[in-house]
This record gives sequence, structure tokens and C-alpha cells, in this order.
Amino acid sequence: MRSIDSTFTEEKNSQSNQPIFLYSIFNYDGASTNLYFADYSEDVTYDGQVYTKFPISHDAVVEDTTGEISSVSVTLANVSRLIQAYLENYDFNGKKVYITLVWGNQLDDTDAYLREIFYIDSYTADQNNVSFTLTSKFDVLSLQLPARKYSRNYCGFKFKSTECGYAGAESTCNKTLTRCRVLANSGRFGGFPSIPSQRIFVS
Repeated sequence: MRSIDSTFTEEKNSQSNQPIFLYSIFNYDGASTNLYFADYSEDVTYDGQVYTKFPISHDAVVEDTTGEISSVSVTLANVSRLIQAYLENYDFNGKKVYITLVWGNQLDDTDAYLREIFYIDSYTADQNNVSFTLTSKFDVLSLQLPARKYSRNYCGFKFKSTECGYAGAESTCNKTLTRCRVLANSGRFGGFPSIPSQRIFVS
């Protein structure tokens, strides 16, 4: 049973105040870097963190009779290709996501919120939207199917691994096709340049 702050309860029942949903995606690049978005008309600062206004929404969060949440779909606009660029360069599978409900006139009260914790199970992108399927089950981290992410410009191989095949003097690689060509190793590039630029498929 969730413990809900009294201010939250009052604002939930208020007719004059609208809720704000805040979205946090943690450690998306494997280096403790996070993304923060707000489903609002302007940037929102809550508990010391700035959430950037962005076209983002999610399905209703529904619990079964045992209190479990099977899955939730989060949709972000992809017209600017901002989110697609992240997907092409980083693997979002298993990343932790917070969906936090706050109130516009109670942003100074860090106890007046309701939060759900999820993990990214899969995601897809086209020219209009990016969709994340979230699960509340932590065991999403235990298995990834398929075993690889399909990206046009990003190589999924570890640099200088057997799959990569590069054995030269360079010590770093940003895993892009451009870099692979500079290293004269594009024949072993682990991405999929033939995937149309308007759409990517990831899981």
C-alpha cells in the first residue's frame, strides 16, 4: 500500500490545479548520465532537478488484483530525431525509468508526489514517434532478445574484439561507421547501414 502525502491528496481532488508528469531515464549511456523530461508547456524544476519540456506521454498505469503492473507504453515525439539519435548510439534495454506525478503549484513540496519505477523492456522508433515498453519487473535485465541492437550508424562490437577485428595502433573508437572507415576496418563494421534512415528497429 502506497503512502501518499496529504498535500498530494488535496491537490488530486482540486479542480483548479493540473497534474504534471515527470520522466527520468537513468544511466542511459552506461556512465551515470540521465535524461529528464516533463509533459508540460515549459521546463519544470522539481527537487533540484530540471525536467525539459518535451512531447511525451504514457498509457494509464493499471495494477492487477495483486498490485502488480504488467507493462506501460511511453511515447516521445521523434520529429526532431533527438531521441532516435540516443537510440542509435546507446542501448536503452534494462534502464531504470521513473514516472513521477507532481502538481504545478506544489513544486516546492518534495513530498507531494506519486512515483512509479519501471525498467525498459523494448523500444521502437519511426519518423514520428519513439515508443518504450516499460515493465515493473527487474528481471528484464536478465535476458535480452534479440541479443543485438540493430542500428544504422553505431557498431555493437567491442573495440578490438574478435568480432571487430581491428588490430592497429589506435586505442579508441566511437563505434561510428565514419570512424570505422578512417581505421580502414569498415568491412567488419557491426552496424546496419542499409536500414532506412526514416525508421530503426530495436528491441
